[in-house]
Amino acid sequence: MNDPIHPRRNPSSSDGVAMVIVLWVIMVLSLLISGFAFTMYVETQVASFSRKELKAEQLARSGVEVARMQLLLHMKAGTEAGYEALNQEWVTNTVLYVDHELGEGKYTVKVIDEESKLPINLVTQDQLRRVMDLLGVEPSDGDVIVDSILDWREPGELHRLNGAKSDYYQSLSPPYVVKGAPFDRIEELLLVRGVTRDLFYGTDTNAEQTTTLGLKDFFSASPAGKLNVNTATNVVLQALLGVEDDQVAALLNRRDGIDGIPGTDDDRPFNSTDEFVAELHGSVNPQILATVQPLLTVRSSYFNVKSTGEVGGVKRTIIAILQRQDPYVTTVSWNEVRGGL
Repeated sequence: MNDPIHPRRNPSSSDGVAMVIVLWVIMVLSLLISGFAFTMYVETQVASFSRKELKAEQLARSGVEVARMQLLLHMKAGTEAGYEALNQEWVTNTVLYVDHELGEGKYTVKVIDEESKLPINLVTQDQLRRVMDLLGVEPSDGDVIVDSILDWREPGELHRLNGAKSDYYQSLSPPYVVKGAPFDRIEELLLVRGVTRDLFYGTDTNAEQTTTLGLKDFFSASPAGKLNVNTATNVVLQALLGVEDDQVAALLNRRDGIDGIPGTDDDRPFNSTDEFVAELHGSVNPQILATVQPLLTVRSSYFNVKSTGEVGGVKRTIIAILQRQDPYVTTVSWNEVRGGL
């Protein structure tokens, strides 16, 4: 008996639809799994970055404390305790300050004497004009900036010929009023008429690929209101005294030693302001010298500490102003910044 012949069954359209649905389900599941895996990867990276950032912050804090310790040790030192200079451990300690490894990362510290700059609340009109000249500011622009700085720190609403008071600042967007009081932070200069960011910070490079100075390199808002003649730069001394380059060079040859490099072993810091004045005898206008002498010091009380911690390429920076007042070194201001500076 022959087997019956069964007819061939053609796939129905429902089978094709089912196959398409299965493929779509597989694709959606794959996308979900990929998305979940990517989300987990991102969250892992974020957690890792946060952990590194926290550690970098703690390293930056450690750097500030190391600087505080160095300032305390210098205060209790013997022969060098009577003055601050650039060849002392509080500023030159490369072992503790430069790429110092600690735990999983490292920190770098830079300590700058705030009294190595002109006190912005006490500088005279002539000294301000000399700074403008040294920075290459056009005379007409310089007149505006000088008068506006003086107007900013003085009370009242009467302004100088080229200055500005609240009527000018109220016309800006956004408007604000003149302070009419001493500068508390040097960054306040950015609010003063005529002061641009490039003028304040200086520019990184110019056509000759060299760094140019800014107002921040000349002035400090340190409450001490003094200038340390052992730590001041040549341009700051030039602005203070109104002397030429060669006269400042002669003065620094005495202070910075035979190699002419500040912060090295052959430096000969001034032990007193009388030594400094004696060195200037005959080379500076007596009237100018009499004016600036009350500003001079060889002791410093305020220090700018910039500490950067780094872990796995992640950086955190702390900029602190420390005040040294026997027997303590206290924190005056504290600013945390993401990344390095």
